[in-house]
Amino acid sequence: MAGSSPRYGICRYCQERFAQTIGPGRKREYCSVGCRSKAQRDRSGKTGQHKAPTALPLGRRIAEDLQALSAALLEAEYDGRPLQELLRCASSVAREVDYYTAAAVQDARSQGSSWEQVAEAAQLSVTTARTRWPENRVRERLRRRAAERAEVQEPLAPMMEGLNAAADGQLSKVAERASAKLASALSHLHRSSGLTIRDVGERTSLSPSYVSRILSGERTPAWGVVGALTELFGGDPAELSVLFESAHGKVPPAQYAITDAVDRLHAALRGLHLAAGRPRVGVVRSASHGALSVQEIDDILEGVLVPGWEQTSALVTALGGWPADVRPLWQAVHYTFLLCMDPPKDPQSQSADPSESA
Repeated sequence: MAGSSPRYGICRYCQERFAQTIGPGRKREYCSVGCRSKAQRDRSGKTGQHKAPTALPLGRRIAEDLQALSAALLEAEYDGRPLQELLRCASSVAREVDYYTAAAVQDARSQGSSWEQVAEAAQLSVTTARTRWPENRVRERLRRRAAERAEVQEPLAPMMEGLNAAADGQLSKVAERASAKLASALSHLHRSSGLTIRDVGERTSLSPSYVSRILSGERTPAWGVVGALTELFGGDPAELSVLFESAHGKVPPAQYAITDAVDRLHAALRGLHLAAGRPRVGVVRSASHGALSVQEIDDILEGVLVPGWEQTSALVTALGGWPADVRPLWQAVHYTFLLCMDPPKDPQSQSADPSESA
């Protein structure tokens, strides 16, 4: 990696990425003085029982899963599925809402909200709020939720089949959403090019009707066609590569080189930006409800900033995408950073004579 490229570390306390210092000397272990101080207080026991820090609010991941469960319920309704299946989907949504509520209260309490404020927000008495959502009970419920989700994969499969590649090779809901975004991106590029459908057909040897079906999302073409159309419209095929792979249900390798993992994440985000019609940065900021600054959005889309998950999730949502679809790409980046910082030990060195390291 070039010397001018930024280097990053993972904070030992909050587990967030941060820009690492460049040059001689000991590398930073914490992203801020605050995290260093908190870690020192934890070690010295001044904060009482240690609480494992979380990079994100407890409710965030549950809210993302709720989005997927709600989509499965809507799909079942549209498909006219039997009442038993509809109620099973609805029950899963209701149970997840209950988990989310408990997690959201715990998040608010962790951020300093009083029980009076929680009770007012929930329209309950303070006594009822305290009794319903004590911290130990909430965390136990969330542990139980994690165990339930690990144990009931088979019962959940019918509801979630649209979110994963089906065994019969049909497009998953993730692929369908990517296919729609791919069509939107190509359509935006086409409108910007000023070319007519007939012009496109003549320059690519594709029939106008086929081009029309591609741009409307009725057909998801091969990569050669996507690349040719993108270049003809004056776009960059790389921005559509991840959308194309997802639209065709292609499963990427589990591990990438760090630069490749980062490039794929940026390509996916730029693809969503393109599919949204390349809205101005200020419009995206408004759509993020202030979760992202104009500078952050610009840096992410320019590939200057590798966003944390909170930034990634906010940007994807603001662009009309689904955070759950992009989460694996972000996790690949995060995993690669961690692997670079703490590479696996050589089995031979682990089994070496202890006296050699004495």
